[in-house]
Amino acid sequence: MNDPYNVAKQGGKHSGFYNEYSKKPDSQIQKGIESINKQISEHQDKIRNPEKYISKFDTLDPRQQKALPDKWQGDINRQIEQKTILEGILTERGL
Repeated sequence: MNDPYNVAKQGGKHSGFYNEYSKKPDSQIQKGIESINKQISEHQDKIRNPEKYISKFDTLDPRQQKALPDKWQGDINRQIEQKTILEGILTERGL
């Protein structure tokens, strides 16, 4: 299987994140999931409303106007992978 949880568990991408959280209690993993959910929501809002977060966004160079939402989407993708890892740890523990 090539999902983020198994890749991280086998020492691939995000393995440090997996190793760090696999030692934590369930309550901290749940808090991590909640925190990631908030970050994802904030980044989605940044993509929808960049001018709310970047003053004078509409006056930025067009390349910057494209690059920022692309970066935020990349952050969302990473956060989704990390959330999948945390959920995988809980699932493996039978929760």
